[in-house]
Amino acid sequence: MAPRFPLRPNWRQPSPWTLATLFAIFSPLVFPVAFAQQSASPSADSAQPVVKVTTRLVVLSVVVTDKSGNPVTGLTKDDFRVLENDQLQAIASFEPAAELASSPAAESAATSALPAVSAPPQATLVLDQLNTKSEDIMFAAQKIRDFLRSQPPHLSQPTSLYSLTKRGLELLAAPTQDRDSLLAVFKKSIVELPPHSLESGGVQGGADRLLTSLIALDEMALGSAHQKGRKNIIWIGNGIPILSAGGVDLSNRARFLDWVHYTVNWLQESQTTVYTVDPRGLEVAPGWLAVDFGSAIVPQTRPTLSDLIFESLAPESGGTIFRWRNDVDVAIATALRDGFSSYTLSYYPSNSNWDSAFRRIRVVVNRSGLTARTQSGYYAFPEGFEGGTAQIDFGLSRAVTSPIPFRSVAFTATGQILPPSSAQTVPPSQKRGVAPHVAKSPATSPVTFRLVLAIHRDSLSWTQQPTGDERSEITVVTSCIGSSGRVLGYRVREAEVVLEKSKLQDPASDSIQLFVRMDLPSKTDHIRLVVRDAASSHLGTFDLPSSSLTRAQAQ
Repeated sequence: MAPRFPLRPNWRQPSPWTLATLFAIFSPLVFPVAFAQQSASPSADSAQPVVKVTTRLVVLSVVVTDKSGNPVTGLTKDDFRVLENDQLQAIASFEPAAELASSPAAESAATSALPAVSAPPQATLVLDQLNTKSEDIMFAAQKIRDFLRSQPPHLSQPTSLYSLTKRGLELLAAPTQDRDSLLAVFKKSIVELPPHSLESGGVQGGADRLLTSLIALDEMALGSAHQKGRKNIIWIGNGIPILSAGGVDLSNRARFLDWVHYTVNWLQESQTTVYTVDPRGLEVAPGWLAVDFGSAIVPQTRPTLSDLIFESLAPESGGTIFRWRNDVDVAIATALRDGFSSYTLSYYPSNSNWDSAFRRIRVVVNRSGLTARTQSGYYAFPEGFEGGTAQIDFGLSRAVTSPIPFRSVAFTATGQILPPSSAQTVPPSQKRGVAPHVAKSPATSPVTFRLVLAIHRDSLSWTQQPTGDERSEITVVTSCIGSSGRVLGYRVREAEVVLEKSKLQDPASDSIQLFVRMDLPSKTDHIRLVVRDAASSHLGTFDLPSSSLTRAQAQ
């Protein structure tokens, strides 16, 4: 049974200040594609959906260590206290950490197999070639190989490998527990040649690289939002030089702060912890390197607090900065081991005033000598975790072009190429003397396709109506992509889906069917569909090769 769309027309255009504007602003800086075509002009009814948050579950991934830095397991809920802005919070749920074997010595950490658990944390290794010297990348690649070779053929956790270059984020290996398939990546050169100059562009060039790095991190957090539990991102690179607030113009400083807010929230929401590893050497960074993002833009009397440094996202997310030693493989092993020894706690904030301010989180262990490390906080945006139209559009635009598959909204799609319409005469205007429009002949008509989306009902957020019906609000982006990755055309639509109370138990309602029609550019390689759930901000993507489109029979 197909859902009905009774509240207003099924599909409606967004306002002009949405995807197209965002693409135009950021394409020259970080987007490897350009948009050559735009959908039709927006309709009058084009207001963006607003999700008012009245309650929010905050989920924390917590690692506890002793005075020697060794992870501690075996604690219970009563051993923890959670404070938000120094106010004690009631712990709503608690999951214990996996029991680990005794911590290996540093020299053997890289060769110690990680424990086998039922739901291992996800691991992502990122080679940051955008901000790192080529000789350091080659050294880091060798150390990653050393780490992988020390592990069993079947890895303890799904592991993926990415590279960040001047072209953007590139997927080198999809998540896998097959060690040999990851090692195979290094049989070919993965170092970008010729290397680009890290000094080019001066302070502004560094600012651009910082923004590119933040966006790549956002993509990975968005792409893993559907996965339950902790995710570890091991970011390997020289890092981004400190950017003094006086060296970046005010408009860029405001833009950085926006994306820092966005990044911090998605890291917290997706339970993603970041570890940064400098391949020139490693050391746990001193506390002065951590930036308080709650005051990232401050008066000029305290300029040091407004330094923008990418590595500070590590302690902000509950991770660690590693520097000034040569055993990169040990750093990787240490970071991954953290994920296996983490506790999961959640709470509902007692403060229900969503004023967009930063809320600092602190977890205290009620035992002497133990220290808890977790996410530092989040921004209490009233619209949800994204905090505004620009961030919503960012998520949609990145899902269109990202190499990362987004699986938070599960759906499939099939499509048909429609037969050319025979020439038809459009009824004449009511005004006298106006000639009727004649449709293009089949020879000149554009190729049109129709898609049928089947969205899994349980992957959407639903609100119950007074009638007992259930309602969900979604956005669908349909993009035609060329073989080079260029977006040849796209269309954005929003829909409100209502399931009638009498149909809620009908198995046919488990799949929500939606229909999309669009012209097909001649050089389309595949069609990427993006579905966004308005309430949760979660995204799903599906790629449909143009060659899979069947031809519908003419009626």
